Amino acid sequence: MSDTAASPPYQLENKPLLIGRLLYILLFLLSLGMFALANYGQAAQWVFGDCEVIYFTPEYRPNCMLWRAAITNTGLTPEVFEGYFIFLRVAATVPFIFLSIVLMRRRGGELRVLLLAGFLLLVGMAGPIYNPFWQWSSAWFTVENQVPALQMFSRLLDFLLSLGTALFIFLFPDGKFVPKWARWVALGWLIMRAGDVFFSNTPASLYTMSYPLAVILNTTFTMCGIGAFIWRYRVYANAIQRQQIKWITAGVLLLALNYALDYTVWEIYPAITSEYPVVTFEQGVIWELVQDTLWYVSQTVFAVCVGLAVFRHRLWDIDAILSRTLVYGTLTILIIVLYVLIVGGVGVILHSQTTAVNGLIATGIIALLFQPLRDRLQRGINRLLYGDRDDPAVVFTRLAHQLQTTDTRAAILPNLAYTIAQTLKIPYVSIRLPTANPETQPAAAWGGNREPAQHIPLIYRNETVGDLLVAQRSPHEPFNQHEQTLLNAVAALTATTVRAVQMWDELQHSRQRIITAREEERRRLRRDLHDGLGPALASLPLKIDAAIDLITQDQQRSVSLLGDVKRQAQGLVADVRRVVHDLRPPALDELGLTEALRGALTQLRTHPNGLQITFSAANLPERLPAAVEAATYRITMEAATNVIKHAQARHCWVTLQIIAYPPQMQIIIEDDGVGLPDAVVPNVGLHSMRERAEELGGSFQIQSRPSGGIRINVLLPLSETSAAS
Repeated sequence: MSDTAASPPYQLENKPLLIGRLLYILLFLLSLGMFALANYGQAAQWVFGDCEVIYFTPEYRPNCMLWRAAITNTGLTPEVFEGYFIFLRVAATVPFIFLSIVLMRRRGGELRVLLLAGFLLLVGMAGPIYNPFWQWSSAWFTVENQVPALQMFSRLLDFLLSLGTALFIFLFPDGKFVPKWARWVALGWLIMRAGDVFFSNTPASLYTMSYPLAVILNTTFTMCGIGAFIWRYRVYANAIQRQQIKWITAGVLLLALNYALDYTVWEIYPAITSEYPVVTFEQGVIWELVQDTLWYVSQTVFAVCVGLAVFRHRLWDIDAILSRTLVYGTLTILIIVLYVLIVGGVGVILHSQTTAVNGLIATGIIALLFQPLRDRLQRGINRLLYGDRDDPAVVFTRLAHQLQTTDTRAAILPNLAYTIAQTLKIPYVSIRLPTANPETQPAAAWGGNREPAQHIPLIYRNETVGDLLVAQRSPHEPFNQHEQTLLNAVAALTATTVRAVQMWDELQHSRQRIITAREEERRRLRRDLHDGLGPALASLPLKIDAAIDLITQDQQRSVSLLGDVKRQAQGLVADVRRVVHDLRPPALDELGLTEALRGALTQLRTHPNGLQITFSAANLPERLPAAVEAATYRITMEAATNVIKHAQARHCWVTLQIIAYPPQMQIIIEDDGVGLPDAVVPNVGLHSMRERAEELGGSFQIQSRPSGGIRINVLLPLSETSAAS
């Protein structure tokens, strides 16, 4: 059993453990004894016995003789017939006994394991659970009259089988009732079965109730058991427990299919047609050979499924097996139901009792419906297990609808991950964005993180913008080629969405930077005006008033004050021009970009280090966008200033040119100085140049020249109109 439950399993110790093992041994001996006695009675009846001797009471002896004759008429002997069934029963029982003993040896101290081991003994030795084999030991021969306890033992085993079935349905695999109301359903079922087994002739038994009420009760308990099983799988179970439940479901489906076949033949068909499909003893012999063989084969498969669920839940993938079992099991049930309904309906419409004609009509109709039914069932089962992987159009439609209806940016990627997981039935999907720290949480995720997970790169315009992580449905079930192709297509859509979200974020950050820069510039202007121009302007009227007051008394002093006022006013004009220049160099509007830069660079040539600056700007448009002109001017002057301060260069080359496609302004600044240090630490100047370029959607690169010095290459995007002008 799984060890992944939240609380440890209940352990039996000391006296309870001893009692549990003794009860297991008693159950083993009782069930094995009844099984052996029933087989002995069957063997003695058919191989050695005589219908006139002790193995039948007088009222059963005529049927016994007819049955033996029917076996002979089919080409078999009674010895071969019963020998085949003894071999079949023993072969189907051995796996259950083996599995039960192994469970007791390995983990017999756990209460849930003890219950499961006892249940496996009962299932293995009961044969068909709707007609347990051990009942034959107490009903088919007159030894019952000599051993009255046989019937009591048979009823006890019947009840224990019902108890084990209820506990198995509601407790597997972790030994807990899930949901909580399941314990009351199990109790009601056991009370009903106790009435059937021990009080069959009292009102407590279903056999004494009306047929519709009995059917309703049976159906209600059955649906509750199925509902609890589904609830456990969908809501409560973890990944390992789900694999266990899938294996058990595969085995139970085969048993349920056989039971449905038997119930249809002996209950539904007669209720609709008022006749039995098996009429003669020869048909009964064929039916026993087919039906019992199918049952015991299914029972053996069920034992294998239980073993895999308990011991090797990670061995193989169950989804493909479960898919085919569901498809063909459901298809078989539908065919049986359709056959019965068509035969009964045709008989009622035509007032015909000719079973052969009705059967031919039903067979023809079913033959026409078989393939469409199979295809629809396969699609439905695949959608249940694998989502919409077989219909990519539906997958992309749902993804597109999810993107269209998402109203907030924060919900786009989580909703996308959820939709991918739901449409393809993937247990874990996450979208990761590039970060410096690989341990960073994904940008969006759905499901519990599990391995192995496949990493699919999200590529947008040859640039990796993130990763799509998708977990396999089970550890040993890699995605097939069709699923891989579909996931790659989904990844392409996801990459576009991720890039759109990133651009949204970049736009928001850009807006924030613009607003921040604007507010910082306003703060600087306010500070300059308040701390510099403001006090200076405020002092001018005072000095002028003082000069006026002194003009008659001390003319020389008055002239001196007016001279100070003049010099102060000239300084204020210079300050105003500096503020205006910081906002946007006036030369750009007065002279244009080329001449403004030429003049500014000419002034730098006068620097005492003797730097020679060569400026080239041929074929530039007369007017460029104001933002591009300002950025070009600022970047060029910052780069040239850095050359003067840090490069120790003798020559500097500045080149401006227009690139036709895509339309861009290219700025190249080169020098023959000392070049870049081994560890480049971006200073304020480099950061400012890069930021100015990226604000306009451009690029900034700095690298060493092979001949020495550095080369700065800046690209600023232009509109086609600006480039052409």
